[in-house]
Amino acid sequence: MSRRKIEGMAATLQVTHVSKSYNSPLFEEVALAANSPVRIGLIGDNGSGKSTFLKILAGKETPDQGEVVLGRDTKIGYLEQEIVADTFDVSGGEKKILRLTELFYSNYDVLLLDEPDNHLDLDHKLWFEDLVRDSGGILIVISHDRRFLESVVDKIWHLEEGRIKEYPFGYTKFRGIYEGEMTSRQHLWKVQEKERLRLKDVVARLQRYAAANRKLSGRYHSAVKRLERFADQMVEKPPEDKRIGLGVKLEKQHKRKTAIYLKDVQKTYGNIRVLTGLSLHVFCGEKLAISAPNGAGKSTLLNIIVGKVKEDGGQVSIGLRLKMGYYSQEHPQVLDENATLIEEIQKSIPLPWYDAIAYLKKFLFDKDKAGMQVKWLSGGQKSRLQLAKFWVPTQTF
Repeated sequence: MSRRKIEGMAATLQVTHVSKSYNSPLFEEVALAANSPVRIGLIGDNGSGKSTFLKILAGKETPDQGEVVLGRDTKIGYLEQEIVADTFDVSGGEKKILRLTELFYSNYDVLLLDEPDNHLDLDHKLWFEDLVRDSGGILIVISHDRRFLESVVDKIWHLEEGRIKEYPFGYTKFRGIYEGEMTSRQHLWKVQEKERLRLKDVVARLQRYAAANRKLSGRYHSAVKRLERFADQMVEKPPEDKRIGLGVKLEKQHKRKTAIYLKDVQKTYGNIRVLTGLSLHVFCGEKLAISAPNGAGKSTLLNIIVGKVKEDGGQVSIGLRLKMGYYSQEHPQVLDENATLIEEIQKSIPLPWYDAIAYLKKFLFDKDKAGMQVKWLSGGQKSRLQLAKFWVPTQTF
């Protein structure tokens, strides 16, 4: 049994020996408990299994082993990571605002929120933080926003290396404790690794001596066992700090060359006028940020510029011989869920198979991930794939 309710324990949640694998283990033997009122931040790297774990808590997925135990009559509200707008007249941010309002005002005992602050404008981020602070049940939230985590959560559940560890305090203290743990572990691992290499060298030398003198075979086998015991007792090497290094190179085009030219652009959805008389002239080398409330038309404007949406009036021009990359907040609009990562990259960048694998490594995808279908990626991994699709390689691999 994966999920069950027990008498007399409303607003409690207990995770016992929960494990889940997709080709390789995501997490194993997870044991956690939560009692209301509490606000928990579930954090970890992209693809580590955070969303899968939240789905197991919500009953949307079944663990390979273990169970989730709930208090009697516990009502669970769940917000999935990606809420795709059905039409262009409703933005992703607006849809998320409506769904969050529904969840917080429906008397749920447990709220499970997967990146709820994505796509929200600044005012609604602050509105959402107030909702979280006023919540009285169990709230578990996945977020990559450090300021939000520092502001509102009471505990951290950190998913790393197939385990979820609880830190019974807020995010700021967690960062200090965690970084200290990693520093100490890195130091200990280096000391132990140096000794392991010394023992390995001893084994190699004794192996050569024993091949010439059988009397030394006993010393050789003893050294092998000592090396094996030592290696088994070593701490694991700390996870590497994974970063993507991207350099923006816009100097190839003359800085006075037109990149985007808009004149009197109009767009209406039904009776709603989204864009009215919008004019804009952007030159190569310039960097702009579009700031506006949710539903004001930011995504519509970008979709008009890239040609995904047709303007109702006005002029839209793109500079000659310019290649345009487009990152969408809704992954299904730009990624083929059934394609492999290599196939998806090759649609945008004509790279041979082996070069495509090397290129994907720059975006933290290993060889095994490169052959997977896009639909098995996490939301964060899909974001990295979108970036990879239009970040043209500047070297041969």
